[in-house]
Formats: sequence, C-alpha cells, structure tokens
Amino acid sequence: MFVLGLLAPIYSPYALAKIGLLQAHLIGAVQALVFFSFAWMWPQLSLPKFTKTIATVSLYVSLWANWIGTLFVGIFGAGKEQYIVNQDLVPGAKGFWNLATLLLINLSQLALISVVLAIIGFLGWSWTFEY
Repeated sequence: MFVLGLLAPIYSPYALAKIGLLQAHLIGAVQALVFFSFAWMWPQLSLPKFTKTIATVSLYVSLWANWIGTLFVGIFGAGKEQYIVNQDLVPGAKGFWNLATLLLINLSQLALISVVLAIIGFLGWSWTFEY
C-alpha cells in the first residue's frame, strides 16, 4: 500500500480530479503505517483464532476499500460529484463512479471492528467472559 500510495500521483496529468489523487497518495502512505503497526502487535493479541480472522479480514477490506475509493475519485472524476471530506452527495449529482466511491469509502468504517478487537485482545479475551 505504501508503494502504491507513492505511485498514485504519477497518473495526475490524466486525472479528472487531481485532488483525489493527492488524497490517494496521502491515504496510501498513512494507512501503510496502520498496517505496519497492526502487524507488529498482532502476535501479542490474546484472541481466539476465528476472532483474529474476522479482525484481519475487516482490516484488509476497510483499508484497501478506502484507498481504492480515493483513487477512483481522482482517476474517474467522482470528486467533481462528491465531497470526499464528509462523504455527502452533492445535490443533483448522478453517476456510477459517484456511487462506487461512496460505497468503497463507506466500507472503510469496517476498520472500527479491527480496532475494537485489537483493544479487547490487548486487555485479554478472558475478561469478557467473567461474571
């Protein structure tokens, strides 16, 4: 993700919404740090295997969907139809890429599942079953 984030601005002369490529660049670099930090702490979490799998899948889906969504904003010009900051559709805006980027960026909220499970894993899974 870090390398792809660094390479995203190369397409900027052809992009329809150049600010979207800037967002993809920054998000790729920052989210790579999130991947590195989760990879460092993952072996130290005390979670059942199935729960770790859920957290892993939600982390991958959320972070990649967020980056791909912002990349689509830049390349296909959905940034002209959509406010990426607050994810609200501009009144009267229509189009496939507007809906696709909105869906991808909203999928990034799955990262919350990974963060909550990581906190539970650090606190220790056993405290959730005590009476």
